[in-house]
Amino acid sequence: MTPMVKLALALFCSSMVLLAPAPQMAQAGLADKFKKKAEKVAEDKADEAIDAATGKPVEKTTDKSTTKPAGETTTPAPAGTSAGASSTKMSAVSTKFDFVPGDRVIFADDFTQDDLGEFPARWGMKTGTFEVVEMGGERWLRNMSDDGTVYMKLPAGPLPENWTLEFDFFGEEPLHWALQVEGINANGNTTWNIGFPEGQNLVFRSGDLYSSTTLEGGSVFGRHHVMLLGRGPALKVYMDRQRLANVPDVTMAAGPTVQFDIRLWAQTHPMITNVRFAEGPTPAKDLLATGKFVTHGIRFATGSDVVQPESAPILRQVAAWLEANPAARLSITGHTDNVGKADANLDLSKRRAAAVAKVLSGEFAIAADRLTTDGKGDTSAMADNTTAEGRAMNRRVEFAKL
Repeated sequence: MTPMVKLALALFCSSMVLLAPAPQMAQAGLADKFKKKAEKVAEDKADEAIDAATGKPVEKTTDKSTTKPAGETTTPAPAGTSAGASSTKMSAVSTKFDFVPGDRVIFADDFTQDDLGEFPARWGMKTGTFEVVEMGGERWLRNMSDDGTVYMKLPAGPLPENWTLEFDFFGEEPLHWALQVEGINANGNTTWNIGFPEGQNLVFRSGDLYSSTTLEGGSVFGRHHVMLLGRGPALKVYMDRQRLANVPDVTMAAGPTVQFDIRLWAQTHPMITNVRFAEGPTPAKDLLATGKFVTHGIRFATGSDVVQPESAPILRQVAAWLEANPAARLSITGHTDNVGKADANLDLSKRRAAAVAKVLSGEFAIAADRLTTDGKGDTSAMADNTTAEGRAMNRRVEFAKL
């Protein structure tokens, strides 16, 4: 077969993919961005046809069932940002972004333990049709219907007095009110509700309380990191390093919240992943009163030693403590979970500790000779690495007085 004939056949195969019936494309939704196992072979053949026709290589990820054009990122970045190394300086993060994740992880799920196409084992469903899908090398829980509500299977009883909930949300246009999170009491009634987007805004309601705040600096479509922080009756809501609701006293007439409902409501089938619910943190009067400070609030991308901007609140606290104690010196120690090879984890933990020290000295004017760094990899676990919650707790940074 001549090269021209091969090219013609490749272009014909590509055109057949592009001319697939519209109902089938609508049913598949984001078919060009994620694939379930049953669709892998057909998608790979289409990629090979495009490769042959255009000369553009298709790069295979470590999961042989997933493909992506060479040069694209493996993980979709938050809206308005790029994946990989962050160019945002800590000083550019608003001081109103004061979210610090809780330290005792009660529930964590990235859906990697669930089979593609199935409903996740650790969740309950009230309405709709949901299944685990894959996009960009990550697992997501996607609403396959136009409207549906799920909830985490949390331990019975009221929530801790201090708690944090965070997750990633992804949606495409149109998205009006595509995401809603509700606090539910023991009788199944709503105590408070957040909705996004209403235009460019996030809306909060609780009884007679109401607020609507504009999300700045990015599109409402794409990926967003959603964070909620509860302190007794007070509640704060954040998205993408912006605080969008700050309610000092949530109406408690309906009783305390015992469960969270997450409603995904759009024909474009929005998704969530990286769900983390934790107790704490309890605000400390003296950050290193015990001589040691352990934090899960310094964030890195998977396998990366680049300190993410979401780490700004904790780094501000550490820098303020060092400024208030000018004679003090600190050691910084990185820790990982046991996913991957031990030697790689050890190296990564050392590089992460060094990166934290570099940010403190370079962006917060802390003298470099006041900081020493080390890494322990996965050798000093503080929780069980066989559970998602334990692994989340083991990924941490520790500061200690010298």
